This record gives sequence, structure tokens and C-alpha cells, in this order.
Amino acid sequence: MRHDQSIRVLGPIDVVTPAGVVSVGGSQPRALLGALAMAAGRAVPAEHLRAILWGDHAPRSADNTVQSYISDLRHVLGADAIERIDHAYELDLDTTDIDALQFERLLRDATTARDDPDTRWQLCHDALALWRGRPFGDLADNEWFQLEAHRLDELRLTANELSMEADLALGRHELIVGELECAVDEHPYRERLWYLLITALAHSDRRVEALRTCARLRDVLNDVGIDISDDCTTLEHQILQGHTTTTI
Repeated sequence: MRHDQSIRVLGPIDVVTPAGVVSVGGSQPRALLGALAMAAGRAVPAEHLRAILWGDHAPRSADNTVQSYISDLRHVLGADAIERIDHAYELDLDTTDIDALQFERLLRDATTARDDPDTRWQLCHDALALWRGRPFGDLADNEWFQLEAHRLDELRLTANELSMEADLALGRHELIVGELECAVDEHPYRERLWYLLITALAHSDRRVEALRTCARLRDVLNDVGIDISDDCTTLEHQILQGHTTTTI
């Protein structure tokens, strides 16, 4: 595959070339490219590709249609971009060729940069900037892509949490409160987000709001039969005692 272009799956599936964004056609060729990209360089059996495109109702012309789609993709990606191995197809790729792989690499680097909040924040910022919408676009709810789309969404939330942790470590407490409030509204059962919000409020000299947020979290979790974590309980006690030196 030519390395002056990339496949994007963190949003609608398409290809970016030096000339701009290139659509790869309708839902079937996009699903085929998505399946090859999701395999991350492993060969995908033709039988599996037929199942993705037609389920249990593949027509007699299925193999010819798959080959036609592969030919069209090679025209966009390069003649050697997709290799046929026996009865399977494999995408020739580098980790920088697919946005999802690049995102995961940046996230891994951010995870190991916990002692350097500036670097951690930049890595998370770069990783999150790759996102354009739901993974695989309109194919996110397709049974063949659902699990991977969910996994990537979870990693996006992790990257967002790491980014906000870095913001707090850099002293941007007041600036990050609004974003954290939106985050806990959208993901009320991710207790780490609540912990970060309570910390941000406490460090912004908003102790009363921080304690009220602790109470809100306790109510939210009680509604589903879950106890508040020891970390949040300890943080609440520290705020009650007037301590706001908690580190992230």
C-alpha cells in the first residue's frame, strides 16, 4: 500500500490520498475495506468477506463481485495494496496507514507518559483529533463491526479521561470543569470522570459544589445498587477536612 495515503475508519470509512478524500463506493465495498482494515494485516478468508457482505444469502456471483470490489480498492490504494493468499485477502499496511491503529499507538504512548502531563496531553489530543464520528460510520451497528466499534469507543473514552487527567495535572482545574460536567452527564456510570470532576471543583475553591457532586454520584450509583469507590470516599473526606492537594 502506498504510504502517502491512509484508510479512515474512525468515522465514515474512506481513504485519504494526496489529492484529497476518496470515497470507496457503497456500503458493500466500504464494509469490505472495513473488514480488511479491522484485520490489521491478517488475511481475511473470502468466505468471511462473503458473510459480511451478504450474510447467509450470498449470490452465485459473490466471488466475482468480491474480486471486482478488490480490484476497485487496488485502484485507489495501489496495485499491491491487497494481496490474495489462497482463498483469502490481506491488506498490506503500516501502523500509520489506518487511523484506528494510529489512534491506539498514540493512546499506548500516552498511557506510558503519566509522569509527563504535557506529553500525555499532546498525545491524547493528537489521538482524539483522528476521530470524525462513530467507528465505521453507518456500518457501526452492523453485526460484523459492532464489537470492534464498541471497543474503539471505549478506548476513545479512555483517551478523553487521560487528556483531562493531564489538564488537571497541569493546573487547568477551572478550564476543565465544564467539559467534565458534560462528560458525567453523558457517561454517568464512569466513576473516574466523577472523581476528576470532584477534584477539579475542589482545586477551583468550589468545595460546596464538589461535596454536592459527591452526593450526586452516590445517588446515581445507589440507583443501580453500586457503592461509591474507596477513592471517591477518600477524596470526599479530604474535601470535608479542607484538603485539596489530591494528585491525579
